[in-house]
Amino acid sequence: MTMRRLLLFALPGVLAVFGSPALWASDQAQQVRAIEERLARLEARTQSQALLNLLNQVEALKDEIARLRGSVEEQSFRIEAADQRAREIYIDLDARINELASRPAASPLPAQTEAIRLQPAQALQTPPAAGSSPPPLVDAEAERRAYNAALNLVRSARYSEGLGAFQVFLRQYPRGALAANAMYWMAFSHVGLSDFEGAAQGYRRLLAEYPNSDKAPDAMLSLARALVQMRDTEGARATLDELLARHPQSKAAEGGRKLLATLR
Repeated sequence: MTMRRLLLFALPGVLAVFGSPALWASDQAQQVRAIEERLARLEARTQSQALLNLLNQVEALKDEIARLRGSVEEQSFRIEAADQRAREIYIDLDARINELASRPAASPLPAQTEAIRLQPAQALQTPPAAGSSPPPLVDAEAERRAYNAALNLVRSARYSEGLGAFQVFLRQYPRGALAANAMYWMAFSHVGLSDFEGAAQGYRRLLAEYPNSDKAPDAMLSLARALVQMRDTEGARATLDELLARHPQSKAAEGGRKLLATLR
């Protein structure tokens, strides 16, 4: 009984010091809420900072991509300009060579002329083969004009028109002195039109009909490039190997070695 009385007398003092249980629980809940709010603010601040850092990284990557894209476009423009310049030089050189080739041969020396004059007329004539007809006469000047007209279209990057003009040219002069050159520029026009399959067929036709033409090495190199565009790497390597074997000292062989090195 004495202990119980003591507790009863002490209870009001304890409640005065610590308060009621309900009040104490409410205070604890407020403290928990305050801590949770502080944690939420810290998390939000941390997330905001992380997001800001991420956005900064994204912007930096965008700037780097824009810089690289500009560099790629600049290099592409330079390559295209260099390729166009090389193409113009090559076409111009081809036109000059053809012009020189179409000029009449120099007159024979006087002694040679006199010797020919002294021979009997019958000895100067070559009898036609039995059953054969004489070859048709070809106007070399008209052939050269038609060729140059078609070549000028290609030179002006009017590839579709140039292709048609060379097709007409080959129908008119199928075995003319410039037929192999015409086939080459027809295939070249297909390349200008991004028709790499048509270009490959054109180069193969030239090599089949005129394997010993001066255009053969360039045709083989161009054929290999067309095959690369068609993703026929094996065919391109085989063509380049043949180019190096048949024309090792040609200008085309130099480009062929460089291209072949990239395909190994």
